[in-house]
Amino acid sequence: MHEIAIRMTRRNHNAFVHLLGALESQGFDIGELLITKDLHEILKTKPKLVLYSFFTEEIWNVQEEVKLLKEKTNALLVAGGYHATAMPKHTLNHLGFDIAAIGEGEELIFQLLTVLKGNRFKLSENLLHIRGLAFYLGGKFVFTGFARVDDFAKFPPFAESSRLIAPVEISRGCPFGCYYCQTPYIKGFRMRHRPIEQIVRYSKRMRDMRYITPNAFAYGSPGGILKLDRLEALLKALQPLRKEGRRLFYGTFPSEVRPEFIKPETLELLLKYADNRRLAIGAQSGDDEMLKAMHRLHTREDVKQAVEYMIEYDIEPVVDFIVGLPNESEESQRKSIEFMKWILRKGGKVRAHYFMPLPGTPWARCKPSPLSEEMKKFLGRMAARGYIEGSWGVQIELSKRLQRLIEEFYEESPSYFGRVKEVC
Repeated sequence: MHEIAIRMTRRNHNAFVHLLGALESQGFDIGELLITKDLHEILKTKPKLVLYSFFTEEIWNVQEEVKLLKEKTNALLVAGGYHATAMPKHTLNHLGFDIAAIGEGEELIFQLLTVLKGNRFKLSENLLHIRGLAFYLGGKFVFTGFARVDDFAKFPPFAESSRLIAPVEISRGCPFGCYYCQTPYIKGFRMRHRPIEQIVRYSKRMRDMRYITPNAFAYGSPGGILKLDRLEALLKALQPLRKEGRRLFYGTFPSEVRPEFIKPETLELLLKYADNRRLAIGAQSGDDEMLKAMHRLHTREDVKQAVEYMIEYDIEPVVDFIVGLPNESEESQRKSIEFMKWILRKGGKVRAHYFMPLPGTPWARCKPSPLSEEMKKFLGRMAARGYIEGSWGVQIELSKRLQRLIEEFYEESPSYFGRVKEVC
């Protein structure tokens, strides 16, 4: 009978696949784990420990599952992921978890499971020596510090003994610090990269080679500059695998490319070495003032130039916008509408998202702006015609729930580098 269960979902699949690789590489027998997407299987098995990982947007579903687990099992419940890191007290006090894992989990999860197994799955002072935990001991809240992994490439992206695979995380961290994004505050401001030979080795297990990185064309650099030789070295090293019949998708889902990294020389590499003929880039706004306000550190002209380069090279631009940004005026929204129209006329695609305040970011307590009538009509009309993708309509209601959550349960979030500076 399994004593430890992992609650897998579509959204946490990649994270847990990577953590299984980290566990196995440190000597943990992952055959001991019940790994399942079926909550009823966990309820039936009645393990002594259940591991979760989730985003803030998922907490309401998670809360219902935790209630069931507490009613039907005596399992110790551990939460990791972005929400547990950004709001550990809420995770413990209101979601009902016993332990919140804070930060990067590769070393933390091995140490935690080892200690809990040796202590019959009870909270004890032994946990105080593990960095990256929040829990209550003797009625007192304990936080052991933010867990950081300086070299995530020490750990394989998936377990050798498991058939579970996921896109390989090739880079971690982001230097730009956009105010709405959790990534740099949890993963750090300097990009770290998996070595090329390791990427090639693990890519052999994928039929379609896909990668996780906040900025695909920044491979090999600290993040803010282009190192064309390193980027080409990576793409070139993957070519023998393409010749074996695998396809290489680079700079598209689940990754993207920053617009200022779209240049003739990078697009030529894509055409030469990759199979995708579309790229995902973030514009986020058509107004330079809003781009400056959200700390994007690029301009509307950078996006415009990127789109023109892609059209010239017959590569389809898929451009993300966030609407309803904090302090966004009707005039600012009008500029975004005009920019979206220009992209569509050029032959690109637009993905629209509604601003959602996320804990652990400088804009966590910022309020979204209402959409102008012009913006509502434009998005609705373009979506009906299939020209605009994205979940902006659903996200309006979700954004309201997130605002209420943060207003009621706000806590200062731990982060990779220290305190997150709020700008609202």
